[in-house]
Amino acid sequence: MKKINISQLLNGEYEPEASDKAVPDFAYSPLNLLGQLYTPIIDKQFLNEGHSKPVWPEGKPFAVCLTHDVDAVSEFNIAQNFRSILKLVRSNSERPLSERLRWIIIHKLKIMRGLFGSDDNICKFEQWMEIEERVGARSTFFFAPEKVEHPHSSDCMYKYSQLTPYKGQKIPVAELMRILDAEGWEIGLHPSWNAHANYNEMKEQKAQIEEQLDHPIESVRQHFLKYDPGQTHLVQHRVGFKYDSTIGFNDNIGFRRGTSYPYKCHFSETDKSESLLQIPLIVQDGALLLSEKGLRLDPDSALDYIKQILGAVKEVGGVLTLSWHPHTIKIPGFLSLYERALELIAKEDPWFGTVAEVGNWWNESVDIDLVEFTSDRIKTKKSI
Repeated sequence: MKKINISQLLNGEYEPEASDKAVPDFAYSPLNLLGQLYTPIIDKQFLNEGHSKPVWPEGKPFAVCLTHDVDAVSEFNIAQNFRSILKLVRSNSERPLSERLRWIIIHKLKIMRGLFGSDDNICKFEQWMEIEERVGARSTFFFAPEKVEHPHSSDCMYKYSQLTPYKGQKIPVAELMRILDAEGWEIGLHPSWNAHANYNEMKEQKAQIEEQLDHPIESVRQHFLKYDPGQTHLVQHRVGFKYDSTIGFNDNIGFRRGTSYPYKCHFSETDKSESLLQIPLIVQDGALLLSEKGLRLDPDSALDYIKQILGAVKEVGGVLTLSWHPHTIKIPGFLSLYERALELIAKEDPWFGTVAEVGNWWNESVDIDLVEFTSDRIKTKKSI
């Protein structure tokens, strides 16, 4: 079996270069080649060498971090669809003409449906919240910025003043964010496509969320999981984020860097690991259920995969981080799988925490430094 250096794996040195394609193929990990993608190999080696598992609140055996990337809040909003058409017209170098024409037609049809008053309850945020409340959980909602200096055809198009349905009424997105925040859910930033390596853009987009909440935010996840191994984490750190949850797969699930444990992000520019903590993304909804890409599973098979990953995380006492997009509620199987998965997970008695709660606990109460541990593998020439 081919051996890999686990320090290089953790630091992302095996990662492909950032791509400017419309949808990047960030699905590679050397663990695919080793057949170890569903095994947290670094965590297991850590424990096999006599170290103790992480300690979680109330003595819980492992942690679960629930997250949502809010890519859309409306389907038939007329102004939003006009903005989307304008964006497609302007982005002539980012998508093939045939694809742009197809999406322009789709947005025109949505404008027509909006004019005729079609039901626009695309997210039903209260349903996601109710499912989480039943298992005693709160989650992190990553909202996109409404103003983008360097736009891309994949960027989200909603505004904070835009109305979205919530518990039988229509409220501005900004008010929805404040309600979620006040009731114990976390609000984080889902930056635009081109913000991944742009300090000024990232700083401004973080400030947009903070202005609506009237307090700082701590957590971030990159849109489409687009990041540059040499720049993104350094930019996030410099604008003041404490926690990132980007390192995962768009089209697969598993332990991309061999761990379910949070760890300090490595900055290639300074060759150091600083205070920014990575909460690895392990399972994403689209990678399981979308019919056009990813694993293309049916809900029952997807639940079997989640069971396998759940068992692996529980074995090492790590963090199972899930990402479900609220707008998938209209796609058959997405909401029901989330509900079934949380019921399954809750039976194993985990501690549920938001990204910031998991990060805060890890920093304050867990004495595990994977960067130091994997660096020792270099000194002793140990590898997987």
